[in-house]
Amino acid sequence: MQTRQFVLVVAMTSKAFVFSTPLQIVFTDQPKHISIGSEVHLTCAVSGGSDPHTNWISATGLLPLNSHITNNGQTLVIMNFKAADNGQYICVTSDGQQFAHHKFTLHACNSGTHPFTSHPFTLSTPTPPTTFFAGTPAPIVPHFSFRPIVVNPINYHYGDDVNITCAVDYYPHPSDTLGWNFMVDVKHVPSNINQVHGMNSVTLMIKCLALENIGEYRCLALMGMTKHFILQPPN
Repeated sequence: MQTRQFVLVVAMTSKAFVFSTPLQIVFTDQPKHISIGSEVHLTCAVSGGSDPHTNWISATGLLPLNSHITNNGQTLVIMNFKAADNGQYICVTSDGQQFAHHKFTLHACNSGTHPFTSHPFTLSTPTPPTTFFAGTPAPIVPHFSFRPIVVNPINYHYGDDVNITCAVDYYPHPSDTLGWNFMVDVKHVPSNINQVHGMNSVTLMIKCLALENIGEYRCLALMGMTKHFILQPPN
């Protein structure tokens, strides 16, 4: 038993310090023009990292029912594109140590004359100028912070339904906080969990708490900021 524990510690320590190359999204692709009823392919090609996993989310937290993910997670396909599918889609890739993402903005026009835009999703804090002209509004400096993570119920037991909620404060664009995710082992996500996204929060809903749910979670913001949380075994 002692030998097994020693081997596990060595393996985990080695993984923490071995980085091949920086994880990054090296190529993105989307249609320049799209019309209602067409098939849309969004692609994020990933390079580097240590066996990264790529996933997709939308601004509402849920992908359209008429969509599926292919190409080892790197391509999102939306079939029979509808006006309701307009909006933002984000590819998120992580290897457990590094994180990268890219945001696509889709807007279908029947005329097909308006191009679509795609740009990296990054968080920047501008430096306010020192001189203002009369009538010019002062610049708004973004503010971001995590709220304390809430567990309900507080005194849980195995077999209970447990909710873990991560919320943020982000001014002045609350809509930019959409798409939060709880990161666990990306290859072995327990089947009894589900996520419900709010305007500025995400709740991890665990149905019938089991031993496999105990461990470390990370509340992951699209800006690359994280808040760690450890779900302890029941008392």
